[in-house]
Amino acid sequence: MPTWWEELLHITTGRVGRHADLPDLRHLPSQPVALERTHYIVNDRERHGDERRTYVLRRAKHSRRDRGGISVTSNGRGVGYLPAAAAREVGPLIDRLGGAAVVNGAGAKDGGIRLWVDLPEIDSLRQFVESVERTHPAASTTS
Repeated sequence: MPTWWEELLHITTGRVGRHADLPDLRHLPSQPVALERTHYIVNDRERHGDERRTYVLRRAKHSRRDRGGISVTSNGRGVGYLPAAAAREVGPLIDRLGGAAVVNGAGAKDGGIRLWVDLPEIDSLRQFVESVERTHPAASTTS
């Protein structure tokens, strides 16, 4: 589902469709990574609470500044971007999965306002991508 469509659905209905067609990386070993550029687009409800959230990592292609980065969305709304170093590392693997994947979002740490995402460890992600390519060669795209 294109990002603009998710955003339109969120604006009109307050929710988006499930991401059943996206690769699910939530089972992989992960590490918490602080998102960047989250200052004005995330409401208080998104920032507070301990429950896990479903975030989608997606190759950012909207503007010249974002190109090459990895955007993070929740319920069809942008919540931030991966730091540049993390985006360079996982970006090619996300591309091989079709350009988007589901991960866990951790919300904000105690007392903070910055959002965090559970980013799969690079070796685990690489193994996952290779297994997907072996089992479903037509489903993945190579960069």
